[in-house]
Amino acid sequence: MRTVGRGAESGEALLRRMAARRRRDNILVAVLAVLAALGGGHAIFSMFSAGPPPLSDNTTTAIVGRAQLAGAFAEQFVVTYLTAVAGQQDRVGEYVGGGQQISLPTATRVVSDPAVVYVSRVTSTGGLDVWSVTVSARVGKGTTATAADPRLFYRVAVSLSEGRLRALSVPAMVEPPARGADLALAYSTPCAADTPLAQVAAGFLGALLANSGDVVRYTAQDAAITALKPAPFTAVELVSLAADDTSCGTGKTKAQVLATINPKADGGATATLAYPLSMVRNGGQWQVQSIDSIPALANPLAIVGGQDSRGAGASKTSTAPPTTTVQIPPAKQN
Repeated sequence: MRTVGRGAESGEALLRRMAARRRRDNILVAVLAVLAALGGGHAIFSMFSAGPPPLSDNTTTAIVGRAQLAGAFAEQFVVTYLTAVAGQQDRVGEYVGGGQQISLPTATRVVSDPAVVYVSRVTSTGGLDVWSVTVSARVGKGTTATAADPRLFYRVAVSLSEGRLRALSVPAMVEPPARGADLALAYSTPCAADTPLAQVAAGFLGALLANSGDVVRYTAQDAAITALKPAPFTAVELVSLAADDTSCGTGKTKAQVLATINPKADGGATATLAYPLSMVRNGGQWQVQSIDSIPALANPLAIVGGQDSRGAGASKTSTAPPTTTVQIPPAKQN
């Protein structure tokens, strides 16, 4: 009788479990139906699929190292290939397979100033990577290199597996990178040499580069800027200063400026330099807070138009804002 009782109780429990399971299934179907109506299949798929794991520091370091390895190999290959002459196919064979028909010139070419300008991993399968590398070099016909030699660009496909490298083919000559657009800067107002911003910027750059004063006098307390030692120049001449402050330091407490200078050394005048600075006013005194890594850009970003981007014919002291700009639309998420 006890055995029969247990069987009956087990049967009832089984029925209760089946009913509960049907209720859970019905709830799940309803949730999936709502998700499908709201977000389509992507919303359903995202419930069950985790995103790709982030790259670890070790993985990133390994990829960067392989990119440098492929770039160095491609640079050596391009230089060897361009300097090889007829009868030196064995030199080329150190980098690329001998199944290709290669014709080499009879006259020696001079190759100078090689540089890797672009590296991209095209495919990766298991332990095998294939990289596309662009190398530039000056190629001349004389016996010595000159600045007049044209800079040419060559693309090489490189396979890399367990530290072993091989070119997939001989180099291809490609176009150089195109000239980019000029971006509008945030410095809308030219400031005269006697304005507060120009006076402090000139004094600061003189102390920074020519040891003409104490840098601490011109910098904010938390700036952590020290003068270059030894001083690379003997004097600094402020050519122009433009600011995002239309009052040039008489009305605001913060400003971003672009100071253009002509430094001088023992040998005479040197090339013009430009310093983007962030400045603050503390206790009525303007101070340099930081030397910025890039000039301040207009907000929103805009491409300068209606002028020669090479600057032909422009005055070296001109800081007037561009006459025409084309606004860059904000980025959109996919």
